[in-house]
Amino acid sequence: MVHVQIPGLGSVDLEVLVLDYNGTLALDGVMLKPVKEAIGRLAEQLEIHVLTSDTFGTVARQCQELPVQVKVLSGVDHSAEKEAYLKQFAPRQTVAIGNGSNDRLMLEKAQIGIVVMGPEGCSGKALQAADVMVGCIEDAFGLLLEPQRLVATLRR
Repeated sequence: MVHVQIPGLGSVDLEVLVLDYNGTLALDGVMLKPVKEAIGRLAEQLEIHVLTSDTFGTVARQCQELPVQVKVLSGVDHSAEKEAYLKQFAPRQTVAIGNGSNDRLMLEKAQIGIVVMGPEGCSGKALQAADVMVGCIEDAFGLLLEPQRLVATLRR
């Protein structure tokens, strides 16, 4: 669990991390180098789920040795599918990280939504739904590994 006390928001106890894959953890289907180590460290504190349309068909191979649960989306509306997946968890205990339009609802519904402005950019809709915007996935993971950074960003 990641615990943080945020002035104006209160006590936050995060237990589940839901991640988008392409554009967030990976570029062109290949996982970014710093991601594997950070996921290993985060898995000591959080249950981790990766949701993806798997555009490049690489997620199973790229995540096979990681302590994550992978869900390849199969429906027509991936925004709704990601939102529905998130509903199995207590929203106040969930943090979501993504970059695309189809991440908007999960970013909005999570206790803390983090949008990544990486090499693929980020959707304006995802940006509006997020609580925090970061420049790269390493910075997003840093917020969870050093939660006082969330205090500095989210205090009211």
